[in-house]
Amino acid sequence: MDRITPGHHLYPGPDGNWRHSSPDGHFTRIRGPHELLSAAQKHAYGAEDPAEADENGVALREALHARGVLTTTAEETYLGADATPWNVHIEGDNAVAQAVAALLPPATRISTGPLDEDVVRAADAVVSCAGWLPDSHWQQVGEWCTRHSTAWHRCHAEGLRFVLGPLSVPGSTVGYADTRGRILAAADLPDELAAYWAYLDFGHDSGEPCALPAVPWPGPAGAAVLAGLLVEDLLCMRTGGTPAAQDIQLVVDPSTATVARHLVLPLPVTAGAAG
Repeated sequence: MDRITPGHHLYPGPDGNWRHSSPDGHFTRIRGPHELLSAAQKHAYGAEDPAEADENGVALREALHARGVLTTTAEETYLGADATPWNVHIEGDNAVAQAVAALLPPATRISTGPLDEDVVRAADAVVSCAGWLPDSHWQQVGEWCTRHSTAWHRCHAEGLRFVLGPLSVPGSTVGYADTRGRILAAADLPDELAAYWAYLDFGHDSGEPCALPAVPWPGPAGAAVLAGLLVEDLLCMRTGGTPAAQDIQLVVDPSTATVARHLVLPLPVTAGAAG
């Protein structure tokens, strides 16, 4: 089925000539009979095309396909809301975790609570919404997800900002081990950074209510933004697209409404690891 390619527009201009507008802001005049272009537009926007079998109409649509104006898609369904069972486990007792659960499609089988290997094995995807970075826990989760080919997304607080991803799909993208290794390698004082992570781990594991300071969680709207980025990536992954946080770490500052993107490269495989 022909549909307008996302981000593109096909329309008549004030001079009667038709235009194509692309997502990068370029405008192109398109020559052709108004009736055929109008029919192609209506069909691409979801209406029936009475000229579908017309030879000239077919040639026009082929030309629009060649320019990237049209694309062929299957019947659209709500992202993730199909008949295929999909199990997502959400870890975290905070506003972001709650917003993730609220934003997932209604047909999603959602479970919540701490992550262990049995939970990872049973899930199609896991989302860990942490406060301060749980480094040792996430190293373990990464091993479980790799072992059971379970996709997982994550976020944590860092100062006054929140760090998302990268979304990890075992065998296809970078994982947590790659991310932490690259961060340590790029740090000016890697020993201090490792010591900071160890302090956070101790605070998570100590059981003392005041072992760590309170996380500066955003309000409901900010939490929904963070959750929306996580959920959109999961749904994009599920439908075969390229998630925004695939091999990219997103750093979100709710106070300034800014998002920074940091590429994460896989760590090189050593001879010992390969063997």
